[in-house]
Amino acid sequence: MTMDTPVTAPVLPAPTYTVVTTDAELAVACARWQLSEALGLDTEFMRVSTFYPELGLLQVADGEQVTLIDPLGIKDWQPFKALMLNPAIVKVVHSCSEDLLVFITFLQSVPMPIFDTQIAAALLGEGSSLSYQNLVKQRFGVEVPKTETRSDWLQRPLTREQLDYAALDVAYLVQCWRAQRDALQQQGRETWQQEECLRLADIYRSEFSGDFSDYYLNFKSGWQLRPRSLLALQKLANWREQRARKRNRPRNWILKDAALFTIANSLLVSKAQLAAVEEVSENFVRYEGDEVLALVQQASSASEAECPPKQPPPLTNAQKQQLRRMQELVEARANELNLPPELLGRKRALMPLLYAVLRLQPGETVRDADIPLELLGWRRQLILEPLLKLLQS
Repeated sequence: MTMDTPVTAPVLPAPTYTVVTTDAELAVACARWQLSEALGLDTEFMRVSTFYPELGLLQVADGEQVTLIDPLGIKDWQPFKALMLNPAIVKVVHSCSEDLLVFITFLQSVPMPIFDTQIAAALLGEGSSLSYQNLVKQRFGVEVPKTETRSDWLQRPLTREQLDYAALDVAYLVQCWRAQRDALQQQGRETWQQEECLRLADIYRSEFSGDFSDYYLNFKSGWQLRPRSLLALQKLANWREQRARKRNRPRNWILKDAALFTIANSLLVSKAQLAAVEEVSENFVRYEGDEVLALVQQASSASEAECPPKQPPPLTNAQKQQLRRMQELVEARANELNLPPELLGRKRALMPLLYAVLRLQPGETVRDADIPLELLGWRRQLILEPLLKLLQS
């Protein structure tokens, strides 16, 4: 081998694993896992024509062996739910935001406590949005194949290739957790990791509350709307979220964003007007029209005091310069801390902070209630306070 020949990591063979297919087998496994310090978790699911992901396989690793749970034959999930809520057992995951929705769907709860190895890698300066494959390669010098990403996980029987792939996806999670936990403790960043993982559960808080009244804020053109049209947008966006969940269909299958915005903006009053909106079908008008028009009518009849606060317009050139200075400060501080800038302060968090400062009257200070949650906690002294000092100087 010459000096120029690239060194490739050895491909990791599939570990031995057990497949659980019955309630009795799951109960036995859960009893064993209750003695564990940590469990590696992953899910394989399909989400093509449904709102909620359809669980196809659940993988569990305890650091010694891997177990694959076939959910299609499981009826009693109570032992597993109790396991997931046991505060003494760390649930080790990697980039778990979608997996959390899977757990919410079939367990109606979020596993706690969580340790996300992708977040830990970022906090340790190992890379931003690092894949599980790259994490294992960096940590252990082995290559995890990524061959079955687009498999049909609801087909039965699952192939040997699918099962091997699924087992590999959790095989090193507990080992990664041990190494990262120790490194975080050494760097004094363990509480940062804990805060970030606690915040993950907050992503889906609306799934438990059923309150989707802030989803209209995802429409970036909302600032253009008059007060009652903005209220209509809020009501319609909330209605669509509830409808998508009730019918278990993607939200854009219920009503596309552009059509929803047009209905709210125009404050439509009749089914004929509704039918004229692009991408609104006859079936939608027939089955959903009355309810949609009733929501629009409620908004039209409301007082301005009942309407949501007006959304801020796009930044002026001067304000864009302020935002750029904020981003430069974040980048500089991130470099000092060996952190990815997007972990320390994302643009989506900097923008609300800038707007909060722009709204201040002379003598006022920014309230915590007006500050994005992800800029509080461990980021307060590291970046929030310097940002406020910059903006108010």
